[in-house]
Amino acid sequence: MCYSVKIISELGQLAKTFKVSNKAPENEDYNPSEKISGFAHPLLPVISQENPGEIQLFKWGLIPSWAKEDKADELANMTLNAREESIFEKPSFKDSIGSRRCLLLVDGFYEWRHEKKEKIPYFITMADGKPFALGCIYSVWKGQPTFSIVTTRANPLMEYIHNTKKRMPLMLSHQEERRWINPELSKTEIQELMQPLDESEMKAEILA
Repeated sequence: MCYSVKIISELGQLAKTFKVSNKAPENEDYNPSEKISGFAHPLLPVISQENPGEIQLFKWGLIPSWAKEDKADELANMTLNAREESIFEKPSFKDSIGSRRCLLLVDGFYEWRHEKKEKIPYFITMADGKPFALGCIYSVWKGQPTFSIVTTRANPLMEYIHNTKKRMPLMLSHQEERRWINPELSKTEIQELMQPLDESEMKAEILA
């Protein structure tokens, strides 16, 4: 699963890297950090299917448009991730996967390997060290866009690191990131994209 990311790039830097405009001005709502927890439900930089030419700030933890107010916080904690195997069936996700896909722009993410009672932290990024995109879906609840990170089965590298549940976020190669938000994709094409990234394109390091 993926509950902790690193985003230290300023919005202007991300706009240049991903060749888009920055519609989310640098302000107190965006707080770049070495370690960002999904359970804090921060506003993070995304590029959406609806607005593919700009960066926006969406809140982590998808709340479907039909959610009742008294269940919203509970739902947000349960929807930080969306499993690709059930994304077309789950009520919270099935309306978003077809027409509301987005890219979360990150510098990396964290995962832990379990060895007996010890948890060993790893930091994972692209092999080239550049910011990259995680495939996500989003919804709008009471005017606030919210998102969930899509997860897939783990590749061999992530099987070793995430050795309990053996999952990983949908890391999109630099060549495929724009395809994820192409509104013309069929269900089959979306499913073809929801695959674990080849480990040769990744880099992982143990944190002290």
